[in-house]
Amino acid sequence: MSPRLLVTLGSLLALQSTNVSKQVAALATQRDPARLEAAAVSVAASGDAAAIGKLATQLGTASFLRRLDPPPRGKKPEVQPENERLGHVFLALGEHPSASTEQLCVAVARNPAFTAAPGRLNLLLNALAAVRPTSKEAAAIFRETSHAGYFSVNGPLLARNADPLALALLEELMADDQLDTQERIDVAHRSLLPVRTNAAVVAMAAHAAISGAIAAPVRLAIAETLFDYQPKPWFGVAMNQPTPPPWSVADPATRKTLHALGEQLLGRSEVPAQLRAAIQATLAQLK
Repeated sequence: MSPRLLVTLGSLLALQSTNVSKQVAALATQRDPARLEAAAVSVAASGDAAAIGKLATQLGTASFLRRLDPPPRGKKPEVQPENERLGHVFLALGEHPSASTEQLCVAVARNPAFTAAPGRLNLLLNALAAVRPTSKEAAAIFRETSHAGYFSVNGPLLARNADPLALALLEELMADDQLDTQERIDVAHRSLLPVRTNAAVVAMAAHAAISGAIAAPVRLAIAETLFDYQPKPWFGVAMNQPTPPPWSVADPATRKTLHALGEQLLGRSEVPAQLRAAIQATLAQLK
């Protein structure tokens, strides 16, 4: 690399560092919501671990959250804000996943000032799920929040993440009888369907579909999701329904796992006739 190019690169890095420092300073002082959002989004996307740590500190304070998303005019201060600007910040974090963004999410998830508005956790969980591999600390957050009413949010996120620890946690939650059975059935449909050609997801689902640790109705829902797409009974007429990828994109490992699972299920007397027919039709497509 030429000396002139090194000087230019050094200048750009210095300028970037100066800009990040200015945005970090704005987090503590800026009162205009739009400018504060711009600063927070810039820090979230910066990849600067120290700056993201400063953002984490601010996200844990009621004053920052109020400055970012003030209560609507004419409303009482205790009225929950829309969190629109906060959503943009977490979108930027999710688009630039790193160990630093994971640390931010883990730190903020248990902060009372942040969780005072429960909807904020939806934003955080999406950003946390973007980080791979999934850490034990992140898994603990997903486990805790699933038991606090966010399982329907977390299920699709864990399946899409598809990291071994994320999938192990999803199977654990599917087996957890403390969670409502119907909710686990719905989560199976919504979580597994969009990624049912992912080899790691299919391997987990195949194990879960025959696991004695999982309630029979949930096992059946998992098997249905893999072999028998039923959009209307599962999702009604809701917009933005999850849809399955075509079997043509399934790789050899996925096809092998599905064939083995299908043969096992066909050998079980509790598998209903409709599912049997669907399994046979699917296996024919996967040849």
